[in-house]
Amino acid sequence: VKLAVGVNGTKQSEFPTMGDYSVSVNCSGVTGSWNYGNWELELSNMTSNNATCDVNFTSTTSSYPKLNSKIIGLSGTTQGTGQVVNENGYRYEGKDPNNYVLFNNELWRIIGVFDSSTHGQSGNLTKIIRNDSIGSYAWHKSSTNDWSAASLKTILNDYYYNSENGNGQTACYFYSTTVPGNCNFTETGLSASARSMIQSVTWKLGGRSDTSATASTFYSAERGTTVYSGRPTTATGYIGLMYPSDYGYSVLASSCARTTNLGSYNTSACGGQSWLLKQGYEWTMTPRSSDSNSVFRVNGSASLVNSNAYYGYAVRPVAYLKSSVVVLSGTGSVSDPYVIRG
Repeated sequence: VKLAVGVNGTKQSEFPTMGDYSVSVNCSGVTGSWNYGNWELELSNMTSNNATCDVNFTSTTSSYPKLNSKIIGLSGTTQGTGQVVNENGYRYEGKDPNNYVLFNNELWRIIGVFDSSTHGQSGNLTKIIRNDSIGSYAWHKSSTNDWSAASLKTILNDYYYNSENGNGQTACYFYSTTVPGNCNFTETGLSASARSMIQSVTWKLGGRSDTSATASTFYSAERGTTVYSGRPTTATGYIGLMYPSDYGYSVLASSCARTTNLGSYNTSACGGQSWLLKQGYEWTMTPRSSDSNSVFRVNGSASLVNSNAYYGYAVRPVAYLKSSVVVLSGTGSVSDPYVIRG
């Protein structure tokens, strides 16, 4: 007799492989053994109608390095065509660093490791961003730059996070309230395994009035209290967006002087040397503080600009991984991404 066994409600087909657990079997009235190859409990020689088996799983992931510690340990080293640099967080910087991670069975990239001053939680958390956009959506269909009430916050933290179909719901728009979007994330949203690795954090919502500021200046402003009248300075949630400072720091200082304003980034020395730049036209997390409806975004020319929140621009989800997440394998390259486990 062979029995498929799961743990804590996990289906046998989804359960971690033998590299994650050792298994002990103690049976009464039957002989039991664990088949690691098929991940099954095998029974034989039953001598009782009331046979029982205790199956205990012991995690072996404690032998694997923590993802956050591994990244911190890489500080100052060359990674692909980039480096890990301690610059208001341990960040991957450069044209194409080895910061690829397999998450949600797709490629994401590691922005860096950050302490509580960024995310409001204890310990160092690893911040990741989806390699590709999930589509273009209005930041807020009602043309206000309040993230705590934004339609995009609902799309990311409800429909996308829970792998739900948000089509027809009030938050789902490509543009203002006139062009409904496609918010069916039943196949492309986060899996239960991915959700288990994400930490709910405090997202900082401080802003600025313009883009004439360096990465360092934006970093301070994002964590400040300068906002449009009545806007909150923080919001909690699982999924957000990159900050302007994340984009600003994503290029090596040797390629782009840290005195360069983000509004002056371009497709050559600065934005063009940033691994975070995709095709541009992408939302960030940060509102403009001098009006009620503008939000900063990356332009097609690689500079930081601001636009009305009701426009539709590319969205790449950002999340913070729990400090318990470990690295099972991989070098971080696109062909050999980090494989992680919570």
